[in-house]
Amino acid sequence: MRCNNRRESVCPACSQTYKRDARRLVLAGLTGGDGLPAHVVDHPALFVTLTAPSFGPVHSRRSKGKNGQARACRPRRGTCPHGRPAGCHARHGDGDRQLGTPLCADCFDYAGAVVWNAMLPMLWKVTRDRLESGLAAASGRSVAALRRELRVTFVKAAEMQARGLVHLHVVIRVDGRGATAEDIVAPPGWATGALVADCLRDVTASVTVDAPDPADPAGVVPVRWGAQMDVRALAIDGPDTSGKIANYLAKYLTKSVTGSGLLDRPVRSLVHLAGLVLDPHARRMVETCWSLGAVEGFAAVLDDAAGRKPGRLPGLHRWSHGFGFGGHWITKSRRYSTTFGALRGARRVYARTVAAVLSGGLPVDAFGRPDGDPRTVVIGAWTYAGRGSGGASDSTGPPPDDPSRAAVRVPGSWRAGS
Repeated sequence: MRCNNRRESVCPACSQTYKRDARRLVLAGLTGGDGLPAHVVDHPALFVTLTAPSFGPVHSRRSKGKNGQARACRPRRGTCPHGRPAGCHARHGDGDRQLGTPLCADCFDYAGAVVWNAMLPMLWKVTRDRLESGLAAASGRSVAALRRELRVTFVKAAEMQARGLVHLHVVIRVDGRGATAEDIVAPPGWATGALVADCLRDVTASVTVDAPDPADPAGVVPVRWGAQMDVRALAIDGPDTSGKIANYLAKYLTKSVTGSGLLDRPVRSLVHLAGLVLDPHARRMVETCWSLGAVEGFAAVLDDAAGRKPGRLPGLHRWSHGFGFGGHWITKSRRYSTTFGALRGARRVYARTVAAVLSGGLPVDAFGRPDGDPRTVVIGAWTYAGRGSGGASDSTGPPPDDPSRAAVRVPGSWRAGS
């Protein structure tokens, strides 16, 4: 059985399958296929990188040009308020363990960084909504009229930076709306990539969401994007360009939060954290999640602001291994392209078909029935029916003589799934 874990440090085989599926998902939205028309390759498209603001100076690698000689990390003189050097004159190379770590841990705003990670999904949602409003205003239309003419779709991948903050790589595509909701047609002539890029820059420069203040749970602090932002128009010149973009997004999805892979699973407690061999910066990020999550009023308000459903544990505790980030590492609009479920389903059908051909039989499904038999009723959602074989002791299910009983019960519980 596949474990379906996306992280390379946990399962290299499943992570490669996940990466290939993610690549196909991104590629289909740029070049067509898998249910999308081929003319989407001509639709306006943007490649956007959104970053987090600075929460304190960190060690970084600076160079002259793409492959140029490394420059001094942070050429500053003097000391910080805590008596530590305010600059770093070292020339860090790739893989240097100091990259991303604060020059002064006391100057770094760990609480603000954790809150920003937690609020990132909500910040993106508001940005996405404001983009439509900005396009409507720029074109002299209402939002309702805009939605009748075009649809803005996207796929985004999250990357955990070495400094412990997430930034997003987003592909945005503009489609026109056809006669039905499923139709994808060319957008109107006024909906150019340049117009979308200008509106996106205006939105990201001004959009904010409110989060509780770690220093004062009764107050609020604005959460916004960082100043570093990159918006580029995509000119898809065949499979080479689109393939590079798909590879670029997919490569981040199997990486761990840290290079060691020790934070690939939830941290159960501070005692559990004490047994992990982490660098001081990563440990401080996790500890901050646990300390802020222990403040009952603050944790509840933050979960509500981030749109998280209340659970047995505060969100900061559940997602402390992600430094507070609880979103998916890749998400997309419904109409952008195909889905992971469709790709996995096609792979299962292919594997069963090949197995049937090699054995000289007919393709069968996972239960040994003819694959594609119209008499098979597919139930997309399961609920727990009970335990045992029925009868008087079974109070959760229908009576034994109920003709609607069509499934054979087995000991154990079922969970929702398809």
